[in-house]
Amino acid sequence: MIAWSVVFFFLGFGVWSFQAGHLMIVAYLILSAILYFFYAFLVKCPRCGVPVLLKPMKILGMNVFRWSLLIPERCRHCGETLS
Repeated sequence: MIAWSVVFFFLGFGVWSFQAGHLMIVAYLILSAILYFFYAFLVKCPRCGVPVLLKPMKILGMNVFRWSLLIPERCRHCGETLS
């Protein structure tokens, strides 16, 4: 989070005066969201293979997943300690 914030600050500070500087900041935000989306699905528990950044919820009998920003200490599915 700190590294992302620093890059966002320096990118914004450096390109805001350009003609399309604000579009570069929007592109950075969109690219960051896309990369985090893929990261959330690729980081899995070594024991059960369930993505650790996804939080399962039951809504109307269906499993719906939402993601968390930080990696939990234990897997939500099997309880394995994550490092």
